[in-house]
Amino acid sequence: MDIREQAIESVKNKNIDKLGSSLFRKVKLFAWETGLGPLINVKPEIFGQQAVLYFPGRSEKYSFPCYEQNGRFLLALTEKELEAIRENLIQNPGVELWMKQGWFAGTVKLLSPEEKAEVMENVTDEQFFGYLLRSIRKPEIKDHYLLEAVRSAPCTGSSGPGSRTWVWPAAMLMLLLFRRKK
Repeated sequence: MDIREQAIESVKNKNIDKLGSSLFRKVKLFAWETGLGPLINVKPEIFGQQAVLYFPGRSEKYSFPCYEQNGRFLLALTEKELEAIRENLIQNPGVELWMKQGWFAGTVKLLSPEEKAEVMENVTDEQFFGYLLRSIRKPEIKDHYLLEAVRSAPCTGSSGPGSRTWVWPAAMLMLLLFRRKK
């Protein structure tokens, strides 16, 4: 098997996809932490909407596609993502939600297949994932688990979204200090 065939086989086994989606998640979380989270959600019909679930007891953050329907805030998870957060959900369903509308404390619950079917009657894949992601990777909501997030109180403080906004002034200062002189 030559190198080209090995590369094709690697892509078929999704080795590259695992690395790419892991990096993509880290970039999305970094964007939220540096105050750029609302920009990720600027055009939900094209890019979809993203929200971050933060488990304060374990200091773990996860970014998921989301959609708001009739006051219900829904998050779409793959089976692998559900396995990653299952222990957190069992121990403490209390989370913080970082979303376009703000930063909230709340709880999450996994929707039953019947509740998911009810939601699916009125929601399309593009509403969750956006047109662009839908055309590139072709995710389908029927292949995902749904979490319903219930917001209970708004949050304030320095540990939420935008906690690392100091990065931008520091980067500008570095650019000014180390610019080339002509």
